[in-house]
Amino acid sequence: MVSLPLRNESTLALASPAAPGWPHHIGILNDYVRIPYANGSSFASQRLYREFRRRGHTVTVLGPRDPAAGPGDLPARSLMLPSLPLENHPGVYLPMPSRASLKAARQQHFDLLLCQTGSAFTELAVWLRKTERVPFLCVNTIHLPSVYNVVLPDGWHDVPRVRALFERFVIPRLERQAARIYNRSDGLIVLSRGLEMYWRARGVTAPIFVIPRSVDVDMFAERGQSDPFDPRATPGGRLLVLCRHTREKGLARLLQIFATEIAPHSPDATLTLVGDGPDHDAFKALAKSLKIDDRTFFPGECSAASAPAYYRHADLFVYTSLSETYGQVVSEAAFCGLPAVALADDMGVSHQIEHERTGILITPTPEPAADRAFGEAVCHLLANPLRRRAFAESARRSAFDRCGPAQAVERHYAAFEAARSHCQAQETRDEPLGTWRALSRWAGLHALAYLTGLLRAPAVVNRHKRQAPPWDEGIEGALGPLCAP
Repeated sequence: MVSLPLRNESTLALASPAAPGWPHHIGILNDYVRIPYANGSSFASQRLYREFRRRGHTVTVLGPRDPAAGPGDLPARSLMLPSLPLENHPGVYLPMPSRASLKAARQQHFDLLLCQTGSAFTELAVWLRKTERVPFLCVNTIHLPSVYNVVLPDGWHDVPRVRALFERFVIPRLERQAARIYNRSDGLIVLSRGLEMYWRARGVTAPIFVIPRSVDVDMFAERGQSDPFDPRATPGGRLLVLCRHTREKGLARLLQIFATEIAPHSPDATLTLVGDGPDHDAFKALAKSLKIDDRTFFPGECSAASAPAYYRHADLFVYTSLSETYGQVVSEAAFCGLPAVALADDMGVSHQIEHERTGILITPTPEPAADRAFGEAVCHLLANPLRRRAFAESARRSAFDRCGPAQAVERHYAAFEAARSHCQAQETRDEPLGTWRALSRWAGLHALAYLTGLLRAPAVVNRHKRQAPPWDEGIEGALGPLCAP
């Protein structure tokens, strides 16, 4: 636990860039209109939504209709499409095309669309570009090779033939489909340099912009919050991870590392795993079977406003996920002065941690050697508070320079102008048959995803019913939702 002063140059980094005259009306395609549980992509959409509105843009959020959504859950302007539930993930809905929803989207007269979605919902932007000449940018939010197993039933997850089927055939096909959509856009926003190379290698020829996510400075600059840790987690040995509790986050591996490589060598070390998700109970059971349940704590999902207290009262952030297109929690931890030990993923996490300066990156394979190295790095830092403090100061400075909202908005404005020029320079042919094929593909893929969601039992994703922050927090005015039948 390291206490750091706020930096004097904060007013420079937070100065708002002036809004350009264009685009006036921005549409954000998002996987959620009501945000049912903590997820980095939608929180990023919320931050952009607020920043653009504060600068005078009209912003409409487009997404699936959620029967549980109330007026307080929705942004000031939203367009909700007919939807199918993803049964294995309560609160997740898949938007579907309809004649009325296409008409409603066309009548919005968008100047630009920002697609913060990893689904076939992006086909709506393709359609609007064809029919209305609306430029659009895609944002890569999902690393497909890492997340497919979330939908697999427990009995299939470790079957070699099933994994081979997905890894050799299903995932490459989905990646080719994603690359085709990206190439029909006016640019792809990725969150790290590694992902720029990743998508170039998979055939993306559209312009690519590397724009890291910003941190909610107002929330994460707050101090004086009470200590949220279990009393048994004594300061000086507090390891923290904050993420969704799903297979692809690598928490089973982290628990194994803690049991074999950390706990035996650092008697005061504890591991607190903040979050919830479909595998939450399985991870608790694993901790018990490893006989570390007295040193591992599972407080559940925390509200966004209470997350900074965990970061500020922890001693080290530990992360074994290899599925991150970004990994927002790494920047949040760094912004709060919490250094990290993490597996190098050559994507979002590696982009945020400077090895031996703001934290430690461990090559993830081969696993036994990597796990030992991970444990040794953690134990070394726990035993060396001065080195931890040096990392903490560097981590906070780096996060502040990289993740201010003003920097993120400026980068988006530059991408918007490039997208407009790209759209204007390209000749759009009238291909009604191809357009309707794309919409049919959207409907077909989401119908298939709905059926796939029936394979696994429904998960508990937010058992404590933590509320996501409102879309329009700190912003005046509301128009209400538009629902397309």
